[in-house]
Amino acid sequence: MSQNDLRHNAPPRVLVLLASYEGHDWIEAQIGTILSQCNVSISLLVSDDHSRDGTGALIRSLAATDPRVDVLESTSASGSAGANFRRLLRGADATDFDFVALADQDDIWLEDKMFRAIQKLACVNASGYSSSVTAFWRDGRERTLHQNPRWRTADFLFEGAGQGCTFVLTAEFFRTVQFFCLRHAAQADALHYHDWLIYLLARADGRRWIFDSESRIRYRQHESNEIGARGGIGAALHRLRKIRDGWFRRQVEAAIDAYVASNQRHPIVERFRHLLLPSTPRNLTRRFKMAILLSQHSRRRTSDRMVLVAAALLGWL
Repeated sequence: MSQNDLRHNAPPRVLVLLASYEGHDWIEAQIGTILSQCNVSISLLVSDDHSRDGTGALIRSLAATDPRVDVLESTSASGSAGANFRRLLRGADATDFDFVALADQDDIWLEDKMFRAIQKLACVNASGYSSSVTAFWRDGRERTLHQNPRWRTADFLFEGAGQGCTFVLTAEFFRTVQFFCLRHAAQADALHYHDWLIYLLARADGRRWIFDSESRIRYRQHESNEIGARGGIGAALHRLRKIRDGWFRRQVEAAIDAYVASNQRHPIVERFRHLLLPSTPRNLTRRFKMAILLSQHSRRRTSDRMVLVAAALLGWL
C-alpha cells in the first residue's frame, strides 16, 4: 500500500494479534485503545493462554458484544508468551487484511499508533516496522526506550527489532512468516522470542525494516513483565548470565538454523555457524575469531556488542 493509496482508498484493514495470560487487570483498557485507532479499520484476534484470573472469560465477553474482536481457542496452554504468539502466527487468517500488528495485553496505544506505522511502511516500501516505547511505572516514572536503527550484517542472529508489541507487518510479509512457522515448526519453536524470528525472516528475505524513533506506545512495567525496561549495568549483567549458562548460545544456534531453513546463505552467517559447531576447537584462536566477528557484525548497539565480545573472549560463546 503506497502513500497515494492511503490518501485515496478506504482505511487500511489491520489485523491485530494479541497474546494474553493473567492480564485481567489491564487487558480491557488495552483492547479499548486498540479498537480506538484512528484512520484504520481494526480487527482483533486474541489467544488467551488458559489464564486462571478470568482473562479468558473477559475476552469472550468482549468478543460476544463487539464483532471486531475474535478469540483463537486452544485446547492446552502453550507455556510462554512467545509460544502463544506463534500459535497466533499459525492460526490467524490475514486474507482480507492489508497489515498485521502484534500487541501485548497491558500496554496503552496512542490513537495514531497504527496509522503512523502504516505511513512509515508505505513511505519507503518496507515490510516490517518497530518503534521506541515509553516505559511507565506505578510510581509515576517514565522512560523512553530507543532502538539503534543502524542494522549490522548479522544483527538478526543476536537480537530482534525491539519490542514485539510495536511490530507492524505488511500482510504479504506476514504470510511469509506464517508459511515458515507452519512448514518449519521445529526451527520456529526453537527461538524463544517470536519477534526475534520475525525480524530474522525479514532480513533473510532481504526486506526493509523501519525503526521509528518516536514512541506511540505506553509500555506498562510491573512484576509480570517477561523482559521489561531493563537498562544500564543491570541489563548487561542479565545478558551475561544468559550467555554464561549457555541459553544465549543455544538461541543463536536456533537463529542460524532458522536462517538456513529459509533457504538463504551468507558468508558471515556461515562463519558464525562454523565457529559454533561442536567440532570447532574451543581454543584461544577461536575466541579471538569469534570476538572479532561479533565486534563487526553482531548487535546494533555498541554496548551490547561489547558485552558479546567480552563473553567470547571468556569462552562463553
